[in-house]
Amino acid sequence: MCEVEASMAVGEEKPRQPMRGVMVFVLDTSAVTDPRLREALGASSLDEVVRRLAELLREARTRVGIEFYTTPTMLSEMKRFLLANNVEPSSLEALESWLLVKAPDKLNVRIPAIVMAEYVEDMRRRIMKGLRVAEEAVVRAAREARRAPGSARGEEEFQREVVGPIIRSLRERYREATRRGIVDSLEDFDVVILALELRGVLVTNDEGVRKLAETLGVIVVDPLGFIRMLREYIRAFSGQTVPA
Repeated sequence: MCEVEASMAVGEEKPRQPMRGVMVFVLDTSAVTDPRLREALGASSLDEVVRRLAELLREARTRVGIEFYTTPTMLSEMKRFLLANNVEPSSLEALESWLLVKAPDKLNVRIPAIVMAEYVEDMRRRIMKGLRVAEEAVVRAAREARRAPGSARGEEEFQREVVGPIIRSLRERYREATRRGIVDSLEDFDVVILALELRGVLVTNDEGVRKLAETLGVIVVDPLGFIRMLREYIRAFSGQTVPA
């Protein structure tokens, strides 16, 4: 046996085992913050969405045995967003009590090389798009500066009426060119890898997260589909009415 083969044999990854027949969902922040959840859960505020979702997770866990996971990084992001948007700490605690928090096993979960190759190529295209957006903004700024009479406007007015709109447009278009539809944060990457590791169903409405997850063979549902599934599972297992 050659040295490479011997090394692989010693450190060979053991195949992941099925999750004992237990259904597993992995949640990202959008699974809780999707604006459509207000109507789906009959809630008038984000705080009420969180409380009603916590109750639904409780019902699904205790009646059906479904497990709900998230990662430490995603939980931190979730907390920051919810607390900044007037969700009561008690509501957040109720939700958190039904979430199992687990870091993904990044040392043993393997990603096919083709996925990384496609990611690198996509990033190269996006960087070029971003450069073109920046170049257009510079040209526009130069034209506006040439048109603006030097004595007609003060510096503050020029910054507000000319420079400000150009910078806002640059930021919006640059973000669209470089970030939309791609995993660009550790939080997003972690939930995808955890769902892959646990063979769970990933709950997200994020386009980039969904694309990477589906490329890796992970089942993805959006937050509304997630709510419908939970209600149907609870009905099937208990024959009782579930929270509206």
